[in-house]
Amino acid sequence: MAALQEISYLGMYHPWHDGHNPNFDGFSRLVLDVKDQQIKGINCFADRLRSILSDTEEYVICVIPTHAVGTAPSGIRTIAKQLCSHPIIDGTDAISRAFEMPKKTVGGSRDLQSEIQSLAVADETVVKGRQVLLLDDVTTTGTSLKAGKYLIARAGAEMVALLALAKTKWE
Repeated sequence: MAALQEISYLGMYHPWHDGHNPNFDGFSRLVLDVKDQQIKGINCFADRLRSILSDTEEYVICVIPTHAVGTAPSGIRTIAKQLCSHPIIDGTDAISRAFEMPKKTVGGSRDLQSEIQSLAVADETVVKGRQVLLLDDVTTTGTSLKAGKYLIARAGAEMVALLALAKTKWE
């Protein structure tokens, strides 16, 4: 598992670029499967995370929501829900999107303050005084995960660890 400052990730994502990236590989295909809510990628990453995450201590798993308002379904949310069984607490709906943000992949803002303002902690009681694992599918600059960490810490979490399935590698 590699780390981007305080963000851990499982591998490098080489963007598809409409089929024009010779470095696009099997790992990147699985990441796109997660983004497209395809079961192959979801199961692959759920199994991989199960093999490296503790299932003997209590902590909360939260996810960064999609760009849409609320807590829309997503591949990373499905993975997180698969990982949540006692003693791991399901916090997948703890963070919601207060207002729609343009997708970052199509030029949306990567400004930390804008990201913080677009998110809300819907249920502080699920994170207060607990250790939290905050998941996202892909990180490029870390803006979403850092914004989520800020809000969860402000809601009273004891500790917040950040994990993305992949980090974008621009070629």
